Amino acid sequence: MNWKEIPGWFQWRSGQEEAVRHFPDGSRFVEVGNYLGRSLCSLAEAAQVGGKQFSLIGVDTCLGSGVESPKAKDYHGAALAEGGGTLAGLLHRNIIACGFAGQVSVIVSDSLTASTFFPDASIAWVHLDARHDYENVKADIQTWLPKIAVGGWLSGDDYDEIKWPGVAAAVREVLPLARPWSPAQWRWMLS
Repeated sequence: MNWKEIPGWFQWRSGQEEAVRHFPDGSRFVEVGNYLGRSLCSLAEAAQVGGKQFSLIGVDTCLGSGVESPKAKDYHGAALAEGGGTLAGLLHRNIIACGFAGQVSVIVSDSLTASTFFPDASIAWVHLDARHDYENVKADIQTWLPKIAVGGWLSGDDYDEIKWPGVAAAVREVLPLARPWSPAQWRWMLS
């Protein structure tokens, strides 16, 4: 299986490729919000193509996000039904099918709890793509920010004033120096 065959939303491959070029072997990357693993498997492939080995960790409750966005849509409902109320088996199966079981680890947990598993300043790159409402994005930023090592990145998906106003508002408030990055992404760098 190729990551492109995994259902989901993902348009920031160029950001992953930049990270692979930028960070040294052995760096730790955490992606918060994985759905069925499309972007996690893409990142593992990008590292493989770039000849680098990273510690790649996904964090997801595997319970979906429920109804969200101005469209009030449940984007994960069908996959949850297929998985018997959880995305965990489908996510894990896709990582294995893409051949990345040895490169990608998954923590099935909420974002805030999972962050406690990592010491401060221990992660090169955290990418946030979990809940998209203002309160949860703000909490994710505040929780993961101390985990970023010097020279590291904190970034996130769906930086769009119209489609995801809560994401843009939380980023502007908590990280006013964050900038738009790859398509519909934001990034803040710790210097």
